[in-house]
Amino acid sequence: MTATHLLIHRYVPGAGPQPGTPEHDDEMRRWGELDARLRNEGVIAGSFALQSRGEVITESAASPWREDGEVVFAAHAITAADDAAATAIARDMPTAEYGTVEVRPLMDVG
Repeated sequence: MTATHLLIHRYVPGAGPQPGTPEHDDEMRRWGELDARLRNEGVIAGSFALQSRGEVITESAASPWREDGEVVFAAHAITAADDAAATAIARDMPTAEYGTVEVRPLMDVG
């Protein structure tokens, strides 16, 4: 049996490789290789790159944005044998080097 997880990628804008640099080009290559490998292995159920911050609808008085400026910029829906396997996949994501990759098990609502 496999569990489905969402890997939520966050970073603070300005952290990590900057567009137009060899480091950024290298990261994009690494992302492409990782995504291709995970797709070939049947691990990725879906992946999403987000544009800029979207609109947040809330009736709460609490701020909808993280105070540290960290933003969500991508997410991967994956299948993994268990939480430990999902965490191991998350550790391979380039974002883990300068941001965060949150591993969230998805509830089975079917």
